[in-house]
Amino acid sequence: MLIEHRSYTLRPGAADLFWDAQRERGDDGLQPILERLIGSFATCTGSLDQIVSLYRYDSFDDWQTRLLGLYGRAGLQAYFERVRPLIVRQESKFLVPAPLPELTPHWGNGRDWLASQGPLFSAPRRAGVVEETTLSFAAGGVPACWNAFRQHALAEDPAAMEGLFGGFSSVVGALNQVLLYRFFPDVEAWSSHCAALQASAKWNRFMHGIAPLTACSNRQLLAPSRIGDMSPMFGDWAADPVRNVNSIRMSK
Repeated sequence: MLIEHRSYTLRPGAADLFWDAQRERGDDGLQPILERLIGSFATCTGSLDQIVSLYRYDSFDDWQTRLLGLYGRAGLQAYFERVRPLIVRQESKFLVPAPLPELTPHWGNGRDWLASQGPLFSAPRRAGVVEETTLSFAAGGVPACWNAFRQHALAEDPAAMEGLFGGFSSVVGALNQVLLYRFFPDVEAWSSHCAALQASAKWNRFMHGIAPLTACSNRQLLAPSRIGDMSPMFGDWAADPVRNVNSIRMSK
């Protein structure tokens, strides 16, 4: 199993045009990769005008066949001609699921969620936010991070586990990274989580334990796409019209 983290940095103000192009491309053109899509999101904090997507592929060959096979399709040329001028930078990195089942309840360790299996969340995505936490380490930091997770029993800490739906480490691209993903039904729930995490003794001991190998830690909020087939984790995807996902940018 291989997880692709793909990000597009758009020209300033181009997010609405990008989502409009997704709505108008039709249902079938991108199906080979949409079958492997975990979710697409717009950044709400940090680097703005970005689209972040997570895909789950069987292998590198599966990724290559599904993605590169799209480029020669005649029916997609108009879509590519519309979308490509909106993108100023494309970046991809490959991730693998954490070796700890608690950190990746849906992928790896005998688990393998795909969009065809139905949604993961019953909460509507309209006001929901996904938190992406990236821990960047010196060499050897990733296995040390997993060991510290076990040592400090974070699986038993409600604050550390709240909303967690994916934990991965990088194997291609920026190396020595751990990425954690949490979903919250709204910004208020995320804010309450942050307060609980800050007060968690287990989490603070964990962070102190990994500090010597930690180069930096980053956290950003992502808004689930309002395009139905780009938000397969959510049960309400078929009901929502296309809206400007940037409308939930943080006001704080």
